[in-house]
Amino acid sequence: MTRRILVPLDGSVTAEAVLPYATSLARATDASLLLLRIITPGEIGQSLFWKTTIPAELRREWTEEALTRANVYLASVAERLRARDLHVVFDVQPADDAATAIVARAEHESEVRLIAMTTHGYGGALRWAFGSVAAKVLHATPTPLLIVRSNGGEHPSVTEVPYRTICVPLDGSPLAEQALATAQPIAARIGATLLLVCVVTGDDIAEARKYLEGVAQRLRADRFNVQSHVVEGIPADQIIYVAQTEHADLIVMATHGRTGLRHLWLGSVATRVVHSAELPVLLVRVHQEEG
Repeated sequence: MTRRILVPLDGSVTAEAVLPYATSLARATDASLLLLRIITPGEIGQSLFWKTTIPAELRREWTEEALTRANVYLASVAERLRARDLHVVFDVQPADDAATAIVARAEHESEVRLIAMTTHGYGGALRWAFGSVAAKVLHATPTPLLIVRSNGGEHPSVTEVPYRTICVPLDGSPLAEQALATAQPIAARIGATLLLVCVVTGDDIAEARKYLEGVAQRLRADRFNVQSHVVEGIPADQIIYVAQTEHADLIVMATHGRTGLRHLWLGSVATRVVHSAELPVLLVRVHQEEG
């Protein structure tokens, strides 16, 4: 295996909501899954006060117990996934801060090409505030990040999800088009439709249609099934609206860079889409900024 999807878990059903989406992407891209459990000091009672009052031997015992529980948990999750013919490895890592450890693991392990996480809720009094961890990872990692809204603490109703239509918002800039480099291999592997969306104001409609049709023609020449929509309105709202009405299964979009047609900040649009969309969102960090 040359590619891995890093899936941070905290032992909660909330965090596991990402698994159906991550496993589908792993199958679509022939990637393996790396399940990562970060053990923070707060989970084993190591507050600053307790560190000065609890004997070191007892603190070590608590740490070993936490690491053992985490390994048993990840082993059980990995076993379920391997039963579906997926390649899965797992690791437990002590760290002071979960988000920092996740970002560092993705950066230092060259095989990791994607991080997949949920966005809301937390797994219990001793587990991560998973929404805040995901937000920190979103702002810190250069690695593509799949964000999935949690399902209210319920077990996932499906083991995998289909990616039949992939929505790719574009704004007329090469920076936004970098999302296509991530979306195209997924679509090619599973035969998904690429749904291109461009949000503009009235004066830019003709220009946007010409631009989007040019992109669509290039993709069709490469044998992709493509739909394109030019709409007016607030970018994040319209991206979500088109994705929902056209029954998209995934939104893939760039996260930084000055946009082309209306010179908005695509990073802020992406953040609003993540916060509001019910669909999973795969965010791709652009490789360079415009001058």
